[in-house]
Amino acid sequence: MVVGYRYFLRRMAEMMDSGENLTTRTIADRLNLRQDEFRDLLNIMEKKGDIECCIENAAGCECTGGCKGCSRVCADPELSSGSMNMKSYKLTDKGRILCGEQALN
Repeated sequence: MVVGYRYFLRRMAEMMDSGENLTTRTIADRLNLRQDEFRDLLNIMEKKGDIECCIENAAGCECTGGCKGCSRVCADPELSSGSMNMKSYKLTDKGRILCGEQALN
């Protein structure tokens, strides 16, 4: 197990719940981790079932970039393409329980 696993999970839960649009680089910086360390931690958390990765095709998004969690990639027609995918992560009920939070129904 990663030293401080629950600490990092709690910190990530706080950032996820804040509603901010954060990049992996920003989150890694806030956690004082290198990007490769943070990506490894994300992979571990996903494999353990504490977070869940959601992948959406940016080309299929018809928003103006103002939706919660949107990276605004879909708002720019020059950046949108059929092959462009957006990745986001969310805390699972299992992850919330591990953080000491009540699971959301």
